[in-house]
Amino acid sequence: MSVLDRSALVRRGARVDVVLVMAVATCTFWAANVAVVKWAISEWQPLAYTADRLVVGTALFCGWVLLRERSLRVERRDLPLLALAGGIGIAGNQISFMYAERYTTATTVSMLMAASPAFAALAAWLAGQERVTPRHWAGLGVAALGVLLVLRGSIGRIDLTSMRGDLLALLMAATWAIYSVLIRPLTRRYSASRISAVVLLFGAPILLGLSFHQVVGQDYGSLGGGAWVAIVYSLFFSLVFTNILWFGAISRAGAPRVTALLPLQPLLGAFFAIVFLGEDLALLQVAGGVVIVGGILLTRRRPEATPVPD
Repeated sequence: MSVLDRSALVRRGARVDVVLVMAVATCTFWAANVAVVKWAISEWQPLAYTADRLVVGTALFCGWVLLRERSLRVERRDLPLLALAGGIGIAGNQISFMYAERYTTATTVSMLMAASPAFAALAAWLAGQERVTPRHWAGLGVAALGVLLVLRGSIGRIDLTSMRGDLLALLMAATWAIYSVLIRPLTRRYSASRISAVVLLFGAPILLGLSFHQVVGQDYGSLGGGAWVAIVYSLFFSLVFTNILWFGAISRAGAPRVTALLPLQPLLGAFFAIVFLGEDLALLQVAGGVVIVGGILLTRRRPEATPVPD
């Protein structure tokens, strides 16, 4: 092997290492956000929290995309689809996520978040975007079994109020899956970061409108320092900074390699909930999380490029 070939391999290895660090850091920040939000909503009203951080985050992230791409322009024919994606993938997803956090444990929310790719595979089949093979159906069945195990483990320890949170956590996973399927045709014409920016521009006002009563009713003066630290974390390390890291990693290494690390997120989320919130984790929930991830790995021939911010 020549010196030039050896140096090229070293550069390629260094590039892969950087991408790995970027992707793992992103998954870690997203996972920790579930515990951060669970703690924060003891002081914040749920929708005020998510609306405030999303409005500011949208402005910052769109500014970054403008600096990078010099434009957020999309074709007029794509606007209805982007608006629908914003309503479902931003407003619907955030509302279901925040109330899932209120009614059930952060551990359960993290575990059920893992079901999103399975929902995406099913939604893509219903939309006619993919042919579901027997292997895919088997993977979906395995993932569904995992979801039932997580739910059974949650019900076995918690009252029926938490069941409402569990169902909202599943809705959270489903809305993000539908969003991923909706934007898939647009990825042939625009970058993933531009799509995300425009979807945020549609979704943030919808969410703000639905959350307005809590935003104006929030007593900001009574919030402690920790509550402000929490929303700053959710703003920068779960939305702006992490999206920049995520799309940077995808541009360097491609979506399949980067998104292969997404199953780390729910497992890390459960870890943070146990360590920082003192939550318990039933053995059935552990088994369910592992089964869900196994089912997803069975269904995924080509992982999706869409991130799962919280």
